Amino acid sequence: VDISPFLNNLPGGKDTLQFSTEDASGSTSQAANIVEALEAGSTTLLLDEDTCATNFMIRDKRMQQLVAKDKEPITPFLHRVNQIYTQLNTSSILVIGGSGDYFDVAHTVLMMDNFSARDVTEEAKSIASSTQTSKADAEAPTTDLFITPRCLLKDSADSVVNGKVDAKEMYTILFGFDDDGARTELQLHNVEQLVEKTQTLAIAFTIKWLFNTQLHQSPTMAALLDAIDTTFDRVGVDTGNGLDEIRSGLNGGYARPRRFEIAAALNRLRPLAFRQHRR
Repeated sequence: VDISPFLNNLPGGKDTLQFSTEDASGSTSQAANIVEALEAGSTTLLLDEDTCATNFMIRDKRMQQLVAKDKEPITPFLHRVNQIYTQLNTSSILVIGGSGDYFDVAHTVLMMDNFSARDVTEEAKSIASSTQTSKADAEAPTTDLFITPRCLLKDSADSVVNGKVDAKEMYTILFGFDDDGARTELQLHNVEQLVEKTQTLAIAFTIKWLFNTQLHQSPTMAALLDAIDTTFDRVGVDTGNGLDEIRSGLNGGYARPRRFEIAAALNRLRPLAFRQHRR
């Protein structure tokens, strides 16, 4: 995945244009998750400061003075959030309590006051204009924000997906058998938006259906997700069978997952490889 909008010049010369690793840091994990969400067509990003990587979110004035920009591989989310909105038409909602730097870029600031939300945008903007906490303009990126599309490579995981498939629990899908007779396990424990096993089962058979019917022309991830939504939307005698299209016969054991959970599963299927579709 191309995480270069957020990270460049990693130690050891690690390529961020085609980033892949089995031991990602907090900042690289968050960058990859945001890029993958945008690629999947997200129109809103939800971020909780408590579960974010601090160095990915901000670089305060003192840190900017100590570590020069050309020595820092991370472009903080603070410096990309407006581009995400203006260039990709995607809003961001942040829950924060420790970083006032976002007052500069926020369109609306709500403060919880005794469990009631109060609009304090005007006050926050006044504080931002009178108290400079970072050199945001000096460190703002000068390049446009572009999310590089990726195409799924069918041959990379055909042998895995075309075997048996099952969801053993809400966060675990088991695929096929390898040469040793072991099954490939797809872990979805960090996909918190899943709410029941029937969604996970639908994701499992959707992936199998994709490999059998949709990957012959190497479509992009976005095109695949559009095809899934179109198929699931077709319900009726003359139009289609909705979720039952992913498996022959009628089955009442599926709940429809969103395109974002399907994308998250594909991104976590370790044997699956991608080819970037660069402009």
